[in-house]
This record gives sequence, C-alpha cells and structure tokens, in this order.
Amino acid sequence: MPTVDRVEEHAGVEVERALGDGAYGSGANRAACAERTEAPIDLVSPLRRPADPEVDKSAFAIDWEAQSATCPTGQAAYASAILEQAGRLVLKFAFPRPDCETCRLFDRCVHSKENGRSLTTSPYETYLRAARDRQETEAFQLLYRKRCRVEGKQSELVSHGLRETRYLGEDKRQFQRLWTAAAVNLKRLFKLAETRKVSLETALRSLNAGQRQTLPA
Repeated sequence: MPTVDRVEEHAGVEVERALGDGAYGSGANRAACAERTEAPIDLVSPLRRPADPEVDKSAFAIDWEAQSATCPTGQAAYASAILEQAGRLVLKFAFPRPDCETCRLFDRCVHSKENGRSLTTSPYETYLRAARDRQETEAFQLLYRKRCRVEGKQSELVSHGLRETRYLGEDKRQFQRLWTAAAVNLKRLFKLAETRKVSLETALRSLNAGQRQTLPA
C-alpha cells in the first residue's frame, strides 16, 4: 500500500488496478486492496498452483456460518478450534482418522501417522479462494499479460543504467533517469516505424503542419 500511495502522489492519479507477480498476492495485500478506505484496488496477482490440487486445502469446501469443512470426497468436520488473527476468524479442523483411512485419497491427503487430515484456514481465506478461482478465467489471463510487457520494458531500462546513475544529487540522478526513459521511447518509436513501414520524417512533417499521425502501440 505504501507503493500505491507513492504512485498516486507522484503521478497525480488514482490507482484502480495493480498488477504484480506472486510475491504481491498475499492474503494481507489482497485484503488491504479490497478494503481500502479511499477506493478499492483490483489486485491482479497469481497464486502458486498446488502440487496436488485434488487434496490441497483449496479443494475443501468451507462453510463459515456452520463452521464446517467438507473434503473432496464428501467427509465433513466441524471446527475443532476457533481463533482470531489480525482481527479475523481462523478455523481449525481435524478429520477423524478412521474416516480418512477408508478414503481413496488417504495416502496423498494424510501425512500424519496418528491423526487424520487437519486443516487451518487463513485469516484471509475468502480473498485467497476468490483469487484462485479468478486466475483460472480467461479474463484474468488477458489482464495479467500486460504485466509481462511492463516487466520487459523495465528490464530494458535497467540494462541502460536506470539503477546506476553517474551523478550525485537527486536532481541530476532524476535527470539521467528521464533521459534514459526518453532513449528507450525513441528506440520503441523507431521499431514501430520500421515494422509498420511508416516514415517518421513524413509523420513529423504532418505533426508540424498541425496534423497527427498515430503509431499503434
């Protein structure tokens, strides 16, 4: 959230959506974005895919009102402990060992040698489950592709010395950063002109004459 605040202050904009890699997709960040007082932020960030989805915690249905959990094969258990973390409800479940031993998923699901499957919800469980469902949609995939383009451009800026300025003093450092960005923009402009067979000289003349010629992004 401090990063969002800095961007809004520096650029004079209101952030409505943030794209980040998995490191930014924690439950705490998702809750902070969704519950932001000023305006909610749509956090587009993937979650790690479980090694064995069929027995992962996300495969268990949680009924918060009844405080019960149902496993992938239909066995139910009620909360054995009710805790509070970060001001939010946390439920612990313990499935009976005899029920687990008769299950076809027993060897993959239960790792204890004495007890049945246990399960503890996250304080941000509802946000994490909603995010996991969302990332399977086509709409999420289309949105998240934009991040790859941004990452590539940031990598190019770094390769031109964005993180290692030659000067002392913030004003001079910022001056070099702006010139670096201008050079990268010019490279992109030349590339677009070359691939789309557009004459930059003609485009500049049209611009000087009060006309606009737009190059596709």
